[in-house]
Parts: sequence; structure tokens; C-alpha cells
Amino acid sequence: MKKTGKSLASFYQIGVRSAYYHNDGNWYWNLKQFPGAYFEAQGCVVFETDKDYRECVYLSIGPRNTGVRNKNVGMGISDIPGYRKLDPPPMSV
Repeated sequence: MKKTGKSLASFYQIGVRSAYYHNDGNWYWNLKQFPGAYFEAQGCVVFETDKDYRECVYLSIGPRNTGVRNKNVGMGISDIPGYRKLDPPPMSV
């Protein structure tokens, strides 16, 4: 299976309208439809609404893409409240 947000959402049966995957969990394309999810090597975080996504203080949302604030010190989506570890982890799927 090619690892994409869409394929991972399907594999884990997470009902989202848009999803993206990044192995390091600190840079993504912007979510456009909700609920939406970001996946990384160990798990994911789901944003139920555009408001939840836009108001997340852990994200720096730009015109085309989103970065995790302080990614230069190793932060990723796993630092966001609501993050879920998945079993098996996405890196092994």
C-alpha cells in the first residue's frame, strides 16, 4: 500500500474528508475539508471542524501548507492534544 493520508484513513477506518501523511509529522498540505486528519509514523490527529483546525495553537497555517510550531526543536503532531497512537503504527503499514 502506498502511504498517503487517504489510504491510512481507510486502513484505520477513520472517517475523514481529507487527510495527509508526513513521516516526521511536522509539515503538511492545508486541510480543506472536515473532519480532516494528519498522520505521521506512529499515529494521527483529527480535526473535527475548520474552527478546531484554524484555532490550534500548535500549528502555523500558511496559504498553501501547514507546519507544526517549533518543528525546529523536534515538535510534531504527536505534541498536539488529541493525538492518537495507532496499532500497527503507520510506518509499518
